[in-house]
Amino acid sequence: MREILGVALDLATEGGLDNLTLHRLADRMGRSVAAVYRYFPSREAVIAELQRLIAVHIRALSEDALSRVNAWTKEAGLSEQDHLLAALLTSGLAYEAYARNAPGEFGLVTRYLSTVEYVLPERDAAHVFSVTSEGLDALASQIEAAEKAGLITTANGASDTPRDRAVMFWAALQGSINAQKFVRRGGWPLSSSLTRDLMVSLIAGWGGNPERLSELAMAIESEGLTTPRLKVDALLDPNSTYSDDVPSDSDT
Repeated sequence: MREILGVALDLATEGGLDNLTLHRLADRMGRSVAAVYRYFPSREAVIAELQRLIAVHIRALSEDALSRVNAWTKEAGLSEQDHLLAALLTSGLAYEAYARNAPGEFGLVTRYLSTVEYVLPERDAAHVFSVTSEGLDALASQIEAAEKAGLITTANGASDTPRDRAVMFWAALQGSINAQKFVRRGGWPLSSSLTRDLMVSLIAGWGGNPERLSELAMAIESEGLTTPRLKVDALLDPNSTYSDDVPSDSDT
């Protein structure tokens, strides 16, 4: 399974998901299509597992960045309030940094998220979202902690809960990354800080201090605390502790 996913990842990042077919996959591996079918019943199943792999990777990158930011806030002697705001900003900054540093891999997930078509069967889509939702849960917890500390306003009603705000935050971030790619390809130059400024503006709209948010975001970026240090290939290495979330043969 790891060999199949590794080759599938190469094909997809080289030419997008359209480049990934079971026949190309088998040819690249020097195996028969039947050998691939033994582990994956369809092309969609391979795509779903690749997207789950990337989702696990993004979650790990966010956790790694957060551990560095936590150490930085402690070493710098920042207040608990700054620590909470920095943690909230880190989720978005790490996501944007991954999109910038690994656009091919990032596109494997965003194609599914940005299309109105049902690219994957419901079962496979739920399989991918089960991993993605863990990141949204963590983001909602960070928003709730900031609310309780009085750093942003308390959500009003069922239409503005921490979970709703987590989706708003993530949707704005996703939209900004996709929009920038489109606009820049059209020759319209944009500020490199656009996504960061969007996050600051959104949290400020919830009552956060825009000046302090901006200072923290710029400091986190200048320190390189959200620069990806992990490679998705490590998830496919059976000897790596980073591979714990990759399924064994019995999981599929």
